[in-house]
Amino acid sequence: MDPVVVVGGGVVGTSIAAALADHGVPVRLYERDALGAGTTAKSMAIFFWHQDEPNATEHRLRERAWETYGPRIEAGTLEFTQVGTLETAPNLTDVPAVRSGWKGLTDLGVDTEWLDAPELEAKGLDPAAFEGGLFVPDDGFLDPSEIIQHFVEQATAGPATIETGVEVMDVITEDGAVTAIETGEGTESVSGVVNAAGPWAPEVNDFVGVDQPLRHTRGPIVVLSREESFSLPFMILRDELYFREDGLSQAFGGRFDTTYETASQLDPDANHSVDQSFYLDIAEEIEAAVPQLADAVIGNDWVGFRTITPDGRPFVGETDVENFYTAVGFSGYGVTRAPAVADILARQIAGESVDTELADWISPARL
Repeated sequence: MDPVVVVGGGVVGTSIAAALADHGVPVRLYERDALGAGTTAKSMAIFFWHQDEPNATEHRLRERAWETYGPRIEAGTLEFTQVGTLETAPNLTDVPAVRSGWKGLTDLGVDTEWLDAPELEAKGLDPAAFEGGLFVPDDGFLDPSEIIQHFVEQATAGPATIETGVEVMDVITEDGAVTAIETGEGTESVSGVVNAAGPWAPEVNDFVGVDQPLRHTRGPIVVLSREESFSLPFMILRDELYFREDGLSQAFGGRFDTTYETASQLDPDANHSVDQSFYLDIAEEIEAAVPQLADAVIGNDWVGFRTITPDGRPFVGETDVENFYTAVGFSGYGVTRAPAVADILARQIAGESVDTELADWISPARL
């Protein structure tokens, strides 16, 4: 049997390779760079129970993903730092929406707390800058490279091979069905192709004429360091700015922009640098609201990309081109959703039964 080819070696692509191998499907993953060198390496790697607009089906998807992560965290295979997510209400006008999210998550069984303004001081914030906040204590972050290594080991223990430094340059079709791929090493017959190329997904879709409404947002990140140790949850503040601890005396500051209407298609290969205006935004937010970082200095920065969809849900499954599948548009929740998506897609490709509610929730055909 010709292999199913997975294009992209981030957390999504490697999790799909592992799931396909678990279902006995021969699979070959191609990554043109190093594994995890794209979006995964530049992400915060948060596992979120928090949702801006709580939805029961999305919660079930995350529960499915935690069935992969949870036991491995308990066994010590994967490291997980539980810091919690804090969604703040800076103004009185923000309170109804944040409290609505608190109620929605509570109804789903998520452990949540509403914190009045004075209680935010214990989370590292100036209580005078906020009206309160929603805290989800079970959220936390994983190590992206560790996740990828685990999935690669799982995949290669089965019928999977991993090829790095090899770019998929074209996908060949006959009579509306995928038959082969072209790389710098030649043409290879395949039984299917999975586009898990992250920000490069639109280019891979173009190989076969698949048109999906994918856009990009920039994800600038700065590394903030100070001499004294401190702790911060993943906190979402004004204008989608966020901060999160990283170790004892370091934090990340970024912008979690997932707004489709103002997004566009960007070239992820271009030389993208952090704008000076973002430094000013970070400095102003620290001065206004985060006293624990008042003496922090910036030591490093980078820009990542989120590939987003109109409704924030990924496009996962078969497309109008037979045997061409996508697992794209994770909208900043790649680590959170990857294992669940991988299991659903692998079952579809292997011809096994799937949870139709979850499969329909992420299906490319829904729009």
